[in-house]
Amino acid sequence: MSADTVQQRIHELRGVLKGHNYRYYVLDDPTVTDVVYDKLLRELADLEHQLGQPVPEGSPTQTVGYKPDTAFTSRKHAMPMLSLANAFSDEEISDFVRRHKTILGDDVNIAYIAEPKVDGLAINIYYEFGQMVYAATRGDGVAGEDVTDNIRSVAGIPWSLTGNVPDQFEVRGEVYMSKASFAALNQKQQDAGEKVFANPRNAAAGSLRQLDASITAKRKLSFFAYATGLGGDGFASNQNELLSQLSGQGFATQETALLADEQAMFAHYQAWMTKRPSLDYEIDGMVFKVNDFKQQKLLGAVARSPRWAIAYKFPAEEVETIVEKITWQVGRTGVITPVANMKPVNVAGVMVSRATLHNIQELARKDVRVGDKVVVRRAGDVIPEVVKSLSINVGNRAEPTPVPKQCPVCGAAVEQEEGEAAIRCTGGLSCPAQLKERVKHFVSRDGFDIEGFGSKLAEALVDKGLVKTIADVFKLDYERMATWEGMGEKKIANLKKGIENRKTIALARFIYALGIRHVGQATATSLAQHFKSLDAVQQASEEDLLEINDVGKEVAASLIHFFDEDHNKQVLEQMFDHQHQVQVLEDETPEMDSQHPLAGKTVVITGSFSNIKRNQAKILLQQLGVKVASAVSKNTDVLIAGEKAGSKLKKAEELGVEVVDEAKLLAWLA
Repeated sequence: MSADTVQQRIHELRGVLKGHNYRYYVLDDPTVTDVVYDKLLRELADLEHQLGQPVPEGSPTQTVGYKPDTAFTSRKHAMPMLSLANAFSDEEISDFVRRHKTILGDDVNIAYIAEPKVDGLAINIYYEFGQMVYAATRGDGVAGEDVTDNIRSVAGIPWSLTGNVPDQFEVRGEVYMSKASFAALNQKQQDAGEKVFANPRNAAAGSLRQLDASITAKRKLSFFAYATGLGGDGFASNQNELLSQLSGQGFATQETALLADEQAMFAHYQAWMTKRPSLDYEIDGMVFKVNDFKQQKLLGAVARSPRWAIAYKFPAEEVETIVEKITWQVGRTGVITPVANMKPVNVAGVMVSRATLHNIQELARKDVRVGDKVVVRRAGDVIPEVVKSLSINVGNRAEPTPVPKQCPVCGAAVEQEEGEAAIRCTGGLSCPAQLKERVKHFVSRDGFDIEGFGSKLAEALVDKGLVKTIADVFKLDYERMATWEGMGEKKIANLKKGIENRKTIALARFIYALGIRHVGQATATSLAQHFKSLDAVQQASEEDLLEINDVGKEVAASLIHFFDEDHNKQVLEQMFDHQHQVQVLEDETPEMDSQHPLAGKTVVITGSFSNIKRNQAKILLQQLGVKVASAVSKNTDVLIAGEKAGSKLKKAEELGVEVVDEAKLLAWLA
């Protein structure tokens, strides 16, 4: 990605994440799961690091939560309330422990304490001379909303403290709603014809942030203490002792365990994942903290989270529902996939009514039929999928869903290539479904990146006949569009400007935008750097194409077929005529700096990395002028190895190839 593209994506991500923060912390009505949010946040952090410029204080990577709602009095925390970094794999926990060893020393004994991660609302309670003075939500980490009147009705929080406690003392923890209270509240909301809550976390947040404290009191909220702010120094020497002291003061605390190493952490995580369904309240992971407070101080914190603690999130929850219908959807390349349309069900905080069945082999293997009771999960907490049918041994089931012989959208014949699981519509761009998906891909962020050209607009343009090929994107009937509901003068002006601004495009992005089968971003970049111009790519023979490491016989055949097809030739000619005026820039890969450590060397990348995607690393190295090969050989100079490097690492060691890690890669890219 160019510096301009990186900057644009950073700007986009900051806006999106701030919107999600507002919905989560202020409206108590999030529209994405934690996993989706964390993925976006990580992408932003990676791009900010890649850009190499000072990160503003207001960036979501530097802040926590959202500024307090003006409906409540703002309360500044005496000490900032940080958020926790998240982990989703054993490898990330191993990295977490490894970083501690690096900072504190391999010979230092580090004990960890494990606490279940309650899915609730973080609260800071301030006591003065043992008496509760106020309570505030996390807010933006610096200041939160004063909810003192409401917090007094929450179970597990003492109004006064006794004995040897600091004169000024902040106690922190999580307000949550039990599963029983959540079910009772939603039943009451449903009976009253009011909106039901999506999950206990949203219900707890909405209940605590009521302007009428009597409403909060009726909703039976609870609290677990887990930390201190002001006054915490000297109150205890470690986290285990702190929780014991807080429990002695009357605060509710959770079951915890002291663990010696990462293997014990893995076992504890698995045990609680099994125990999770039997709990009376929702948890979404385990929090691991360095137990000793002196070690915590040495480890310190980054902008928004401590280095000494991490939340290891649980995988997606699985729930049961009923399949009401099985339909077929058509993708950009004509692949037809079965989809289960189900009785709506809440999966990991999101209502799901459709789930993929992947392909006809998976449909047959899982034997999912209309009327079946099925198990559904959100893969990676994002894409809903049917795990299995629970009705296989039940009598009087529906007949298996027949595989379509004609495209369900355009009626064209369906074919299945030898050795492939997928079935395809043969209608090509005459199929409206394929055209819609191709237009969406064409204008997407990694393609032409046209601002204001979203999925709904793409579908409407195809449905109303204004776009019959991807070339039509550059010759829209704006007068006709102005008659559409929601398409005001300003919106059309912005769209027109967005399209005009993107008529000149880099070769690699153009190749990717065409949506050629088997050609992703990395392959498009390799093609651009090798052939330099679109004409050269179009005229390349199989032999020419196979000279590129990224291109095998299947990819070469796909490229040749695409550029030989008459319809595609006509579309390309249209794009470059005087009416459409698209210009594709020839690739101008900068000359490699002769002083760069990789100048003149051949590099292979393998394994997975924490701070950068392997595909992204490959593209960035190629943009520097580095030759990146796909396999280790005697001609390989350097192997960049991440986690789970596998056979390539073994071969590199046998050949005596230099092997470096992710840190070295990032240094070279910087």
